[in-house]
Amino acid sequence: MILASLLTLSSPANAAVQGRVRASSEKIDRENDVSFEAEAVADGLLGTSWAESEDGYGEGSWIELDLGTTREVSTVSLWPGNLSEGAKSFKEYSRPRTVRISLHGAGKADEVVVEKVLEDKMERLDLEVAGKGRKLRVEVLEVYEGIVFSDLHIAEVALDFEQSDDHIRALVEWYLSDSTADDYGIHEAGVKALYSDIKSQEFGDDESLATLMDMAADGPSYVRAQLPRLVDIGYRAAAVRPDQISVEALLKLKDPNAIPALELARLRSYGEEAAVFEERVEIFRAYQELIGGGAFSIPPWGASGWERGALQSFGEPLPIEVDLDGRVYVADIGNSRVQRFRRDGVVDRQWGPEADITNVWLQRGRPWHVSGAGPGTTPGTFSNPLDLVLLEDKKLGTYMAVLDSNRRVQVFDAAGNHVVEWTVDTSRELEDGVGGEAYIAWIPKKKALYVVWGDELFAYAYPSGERLGSWELKDGTPHAVEATKNGKLMMAYGKQIVLYDLDGFRHGTILDKEHLGTGYEDMDITLDENKKLWVVTDQGIAYKFKATIKGTWKVDYAARVSRTSLDNPRVAVHDEIIYCVDNDRIIRLDALQAKMDADAEAAASAP
Repeated sequence: MILASLLTLSSPANAAVQGRVRASSEKIDRENDVSFEAEAVADGLLGTSWAESEDGYGEGSWIELDLGTTREVSTVSLWPGNLSEGAKSFKEYSRPRTVRISLHGAGKADEVVVEKVLEDKMERLDLEVAGKGRKLRVEVLEVYEGIVFSDLHIAEVALDFEQSDDHIRALVEWYLSDSTADDYGIHEAGVKALYSDIKSQEFGDDESLATLMDMAADGPSYVRAQLPRLVDIGYRAAAVRPDQISVEALLKLKDPNAIPALELARLRSYGEEAAVFEERVEIFRAYQELIGGGAFSIPPWGASGWERGALQSFGEPLPIEVDLDGRVYVADIGNSRVQRFRRDGVVDRQWGPEADITNVWLQRGRPWHVSGAGPGTTPGTFSNPLDLVLLEDKKLGTYMAVLDSNRRVQVFDAAGNHVVEWTVDTSRELEDGVGGEAYIAWIPKKKALYVVWGDELFAYAYPSGERLGSWELKDGTPHAVEATKNGKLMMAYGKQIVLYDLDGFRHGTILDKEHLGTGYEDMDITLDENKKLWVVTDQGIAYKFKATIKGTWKVDYAARVSRTSLDNPRVAVHDEIIYCVDNDRIIRLDALQAKMDADAEAAASAP
């Protein structure tokens, strides 16, 4: 359909269509009835293309548009490659890497020449030319070689693609005339019939789907038929818009095979329309991944992904806790769920619904992707869980409290049932990509859950959810939070750990580079089942501390968790076993054994 902004045009139509196309060579395969003639580069359709036929990959080939008269040109738009099957055919055939575009008239002095290196991706390239001329030549100086075929393709070349109103008036007037009403009705009925044919078949109908895709990408056939009669060479790509009726039919079908059609619709659109098609392509790609089932086997202790047992952080930390039975819990932020791992590294439980596609991310959104659990706001669902804490009770078992990006605190009992929830009453927005800004801690003696949201501290009575108070943290937003056994809060700020009271009072620094050495930038802190303090730095070193009689801290021993640096480390410890999340996997280390092995190695190498 024609853009709504063009439907108001009413000036007289052009008297006659002008222009022709020629090329250095053309690919014509009469035996297989396949041709990629020069005219295809200016027919207005992205599903067709011109291809050269010389030996090699197309260096030195050219295509030339004779506009029929001298024209004022501002931009030249180029759609490189064979786009008939979307990204697949784009990679299979050769496409331009470096092009020289020249616009010239009667004399050499009038020539305008522009050279451009193209990125190797499906896109519409808009080049500023700014000149007058009758002939426009595109020369291919360098190419990206096709992975299957050597022939070089260019799908379309257009002039002033986004400012072509004056050049497509004749088509607009025809479209608005009474004579097209019947054509539109026939077209609409045909799309509905195609949709019905596909839905009625158990495995769809390939031919009907292909027809819908063709019109969604390159417009209705009854409109395209008028292009040679009403629109000059160079302006036909702007004259036809994606057929919205066919697009809507494809969206309802949810068939990922339609992705190439939506890709082409995006490439011939601009402004808000292009953004809409970009999102639709994202949705279909995500849906394709979802129905594909993902990886069939996830290794113990996780891997990057959305499948059960996989983890997805998108660069944020993944909070981790371990219960008295040695089971590991992870707030799987990018998958909007919590997963529990057995001692052998296999997931035995998930909190959150089934996998789904989403663009939810910390209330700001991100490209559509598959999430291991669909995000939500109902009990038992999460929108990017930011932290969790275990409420251990010898009689009742292990309860769990989870804080998500919607400021919701939810508590689950030992059987995994939702018990209670409330919302943290703050208007502060969190920033993603900074390593975590929200935490939750359990203070058994106070029967209270403490929430750190940015640089604010909140206290809530459990299980009522009654707000007990709120305070501002003097040091700002911490990078890690842990409750001490005597009911205070340790907070990590870069290279130091600061002790806060439950009323927000700052006691001061308790650990820094004097205890942890130098060279680290980030850390996480945790207490094991015996309330011993552990610190893991981003250098990959774990430190176990013991308190002195004077109330200070002393390193008991250190062990290397990783030979490489850790991004946003999050750690839990049980029975001297360290569980550290890094790059969407859990590193499991017997810290005491590692320490003894290191000591033995050092002793053996000593003179």
